[in-house]
Amino acid sequence: MIPQNIIDEIRQRCDIVDVVSDYVSLKPSGKHFKALSPFTREKTPSFIVSPDKQIYKCFSSGKGGNIFTFIMEMEKVSFPEAVEMAAGRCGMDVSSHLKRTVRSDEDRSEHETLKWAARLFNRLLNSSDGKTGLDYLVTQRGLSQKTITSFGLGFAPDSWEYLLTHAERSSIPLEQLLKTGLAHRNPRKNSHYDYFRNRVLFPIFTVGGQVAGFGGRTLSHDKKTPKYLNSPESAVFEKSKLLYGLHAAKESIRKQELAILVEGYMDVLALHQAGLDNAVASCGTSLTAYQAKLLHRYTRDVLFLYDGDDAGLKSMLGGIDILVGCGVTPSIAVLPEGEDPDSMVRATGKTGFLDFIDKNRTSFTDFQIDFFRKKGSFDDPAKKSLAIREMLRTVSLVSDTVRRELYLQELEQKLGISMAVLRDIVSDAHGNTRRTPKSGEAGERREHAAGNPEMQQVSVLERTFLKALLESTWYGNEVLEFCASHEALLRLQNPVAVHILQHLLARHREHAKTHGAPVDVTTEIGSLPSPAARDLASELLLDQPLSERWQDSFDEQQQKAKRCLTAFLDSVRALVLGDFRDRKKALTEKLRTVTDLEQEKQLTADLNSLLREEQTTEIELNNMIGTIVQSR
Repeated sequence: MIPQNIIDEIRQRCDIVDVVSDYVSLKPSGKHFKALSPFTREKTPSFIVSPDKQIYKCFSSGKGGNIFTFIMEMEKVSFPEAVEMAAGRCGMDVSSHLKRTVRSDEDRSEHETLKWAARLFNRLLNSSDGKTGLDYLVTQRGLSQKTITSFGLGFAPDSWEYLLTHAERSSIPLEQLLKTGLAHRNPRKNSHYDYFRNRVLFPIFTVGGQVAGFGGRTLSHDKKTPKYLNSPESAVFEKSKLLYGLHAAKESIRKQELAILVEGYMDVLALHQAGLDNAVASCGTSLTAYQAKLLHRYTRDVLFLYDGDDAGLKSMLGGIDILVGCGVTPSIAVLPEGEDPDSMVRATGKTGFLDFIDKNRTSFTDFQIDFFRKKGSFDDPAKKSLAIREMLRTVSLVSDTVRRELYLQELEQKLGISMAVLRDIVSDAHGNTRRTPKSGEAGERREHAAGNPEMQQVSVLERTFLKALLESTWYGNEVLEFCASHEALLRLQNPVAVHILQHLLARHREHAKTHGAPVDVTTEIGSLPSPAARDLASELLLDQPLSERWQDSFDEQQQKAKRCLTAFLDSVRALVLGDFRDRKKALTEKLRTVTDLEQEKQLTADLNSLLREEQTTEIELNNMIGTIVQSR
């Protein structure tokens, strides 16, 4: 188990803005950063990150939390795995703590099983038993040991039970192997077998560096054997949502403001080895909108570099619309026939390869014109009309009006079609592809609200109380100490609100016993077991702060703290006295309908006692509140 002080240090060393930027494109917005939600489809940004508080809140999905919960959401990993990933970013090693943790079969995640398998395959590749695979990669494909190690390449032997046997020795449950696609069941024989056999393996990583699955290239000469085989689709492996090499290329893509998009694993490896480390591949599938959005997080420019055969040209043609529709500008370099990026960079080297790109890189409009002209579409008016409409449909997807106008001017000159006609066609195409974002986003928000009825029922008073309680932790322990000593009086109705209060009080008492340090609310948000509680706490902290109504002054921090404390104590007074009011109302209603004289006397006595208790409590509360406020 990772000690709490280590978790706190990791969270404090990592900047949530840097982490979140690996997954969404953040833009400054006042004191915060904003982005389109990574959890829903929206056109208006509702995802907020606070660098001061080191938390995030997505107002379209309702999700919120700190750096660890964000990694858990995006990478689909457990809390210890999220802490380990965050630790790796800030140069801390928590592996010794994780090794001491005894994990049950149920606790083992798919990512852990895949990581174990990747290490097993990699060790085999570099052993005497993996000579066949290593010879293929080094001798035939020209990869260096550094590249093989950096990308964790491996080898699966020509055996039906190699992985199964080692999994049993390592206490890896069979169910995990089946869930991750590493093993398959033979229903006729009621037996199981390794999915990857006699293949060199390419681990496919998430953006955060977690193994999600594998691609395998066969070493068999049997024509019936598929040349490439990917892990089957699973909860952690959706190849349409992954880009091979992105975990290694993302920083270079950011710096160069360009991504090179290729087709195959070997293309990525060869380009990275040559120093072109901004290359990624679409995992052997046609480019998807999700993959285009992944690229959009890091750059607005993508160079298509697929094979120059007919299939490659058609794939690039189809991918243009997807990229443009996601706000990315594609350019294309058509390789000579029979060449792919792997073979060409090995033949020409980095300098010759870059020189080829400089001379042959074209805009997507020029590529489309050249493609349709070579295809013969411009030889016939009917075919030319369809081709032009196809190109204009692409232009209609450009969101920037100025750029869209520039593309139309370019096409007017190159196609000999009047601007008026081009604009009419684009207008029609734009109308057909446009959607009404606000209604869709409203629907998503309604769906979230319907799925979280407890959050809907949090009263204004309880929200004010919790918000002030959470904000108060920035200034010390006084408010938590007050709550801990008067817990019996704090009767919250909403179960999520109760959960947050009880968790904070429990953590405050633990801290008081150990080191007396103030509770770190950012850390505590991440450790709240209930997702609904995490989401509500994050939302309250990213609302307009209670203290921001105060004007700046020389003692601004003190005034903010005092304002926060006053708001908290006001809400406490309302909560406590509100409870008395409800109890008085219930007794009064019973007195109104009672018929038995003895019962009436007892109820009257109870009501008088309650009134005295209320009066005494109100005086005590006012005195305590006055004392606490004055002490600030």
